[in-house]
Amino acid sequence: MDNKGKIDVQAKGHNGPIDFELSIDDGRVTDLEIKQHSEIPGIFDQVADKLRSDVLENQSFAIDAISGATVMSEAILESADQAVKNEGVQLPEKEKEQTRQKEEIQVDIVVIGGGEAGLVAAARLLTAGKKVALLEKNGYLGGATILNGSNVTATGSKTAKRIFGEQAKKDTPQHLAADVSNESLHTNDQNLTQVMTENIGEAIDFISDFVNLNYGKAQTQTPEHSIDRQIELPSSSSYELVKKAAEAFTKKGGQIFLDARVEHILQDENGKVTGVVAEGRKRTLTVHADAITLSTGGYGANLNMRGKKAKG
Repeated sequence: MDNKGKIDVQAKGHNGPIDFELSIDDGRVTDLEIKQHSEIPGIFDQVADKLRSDVLENQSFAIDAISGATVMSEAILESADQAVKNEGVQLPEKEKEQTRQKEEIQVDIVVIGGGEAGLVAAARLLTAGKKVALLEKNGYLGGATILNGSNVTATGSKTAKRIFGEQAKKDTPQHLAADVSNESLHTNDQNLTQVMTENIGEAIDFISDFVNLNYGKAQTQTPEHSIDRQIELPSSSSYELVKKAAEAFTKKGGQIFLDARVEHILQDENGKVTGVVAEGRKRTLTVHADAITLSTGGYGANLNMRGKKAKG
């Protein structure tokens, strides 16, 4: 090809082809634009943005894949690399040399986990006047939340009163707890269910105000709920909450570190927790803190932590 032009490329994703376009100018990559894909939008959008930024900065496709999306990002990088070679464009074969970074920060509280629970917890702590850092092992935010829609229950919230009017008064935490127990055939943990049902309304109102979310009545009111109480965002996507919560959190002074897998919890000679050490592909991050909030989700993928009934 000439020194300037565009190259159409296709990579094999998890859910089908990923079509994208490379822009080349004078032997340099000037853009990587996604045209079409069938991947989970909330994850893919974050991964694609990070890959584009790294490729343009390094002028090479021999860069690190994104943590938590290795297969997808490697497919894009390898396909792009082969495409430019087929067109006779020469880019650097190796990533720019980078020494492993060591970073230390001091905060009041470190939140581990960048899903919805971690983001809401971090936002709440920030609002309480704490200096907060959030650590996420993957190269993107969202956790398990990003795999789902935005449909949630709003029992006991001001948001429910606004959406459902007088009908919201008929719903109570006890009513919701009964529905949860019936749907799970009474296998649920009653204490945890009580904590959830008695706090879900306040949590919905808090994050709605913090992020300025505009919840409305969910189009689908699923049958396990005996009363209309489900709400959702205009996009029907949990990525809307994740993206807006992260933006509001950092804008208000919070810190987010991606590709930061916590490997060690620091303690003093008396056993008091004093922080954590997180490892990434190119960085060791030490966070000194007075307290830790664990928001890392379940442990279904850890066979050693699962009960006998769950091992199958």
